[in-house]
Amino acid sequence: LVPGDGGAWLLPRLIGEAKAKEYLLTGEDITPEDAVDLGLAVDVADDPVERAVDLAGNLLELPALAVRRTNALVDPERSFEEYCERAIAFQWECVTDPEHAEVIAAFGEDREPDFDRDYS
Repeated sequence: LVPGDGGAWLLPRLIGEAKAKEYLLTGEDITPEDAVDLGLAVDVADDPVERAVDLAGNLLELPALAVRRTNALVDPERSFEEYCERAIAFQWECVTDPEHAEVIAAFGEDREPDFDRDYS
C-alpha cells in the first residue's frame, strides 16, 4: 500500500522531501524526540495532557484577540501579499481592542493585566 490520507503530500511540506521519503519508504516511526528535532512538536512531555493544560492556561493570560489573530496569520500556503494584507487588518483590530489598552495600562503601572472575560 501507499501512504493514505494525504501523508505523502503533507509530510514533505513539513519536514522536507528527503526526510519524508526516509520515513514513508521505511515505515520507521517518528519518535517524540525526532518529532521535536523535525519541528513537528515543541517538546516531549512526561504528561502530555498536563502540558497541554499548562499551555492553555498560559494562553488564557494573554489578550484573546491577539492570540486568535496570531494563530490565523500562521498559514504557509498564503502568499506574502495575502499575509501582509491580513497582518495590517489584524494589527488594527488588536490595537483598537480594549484588552490592548489594558495591557498598555498594566505595563505603565508595573502590574499584570486584568482582562474582563469569562471562560466558564
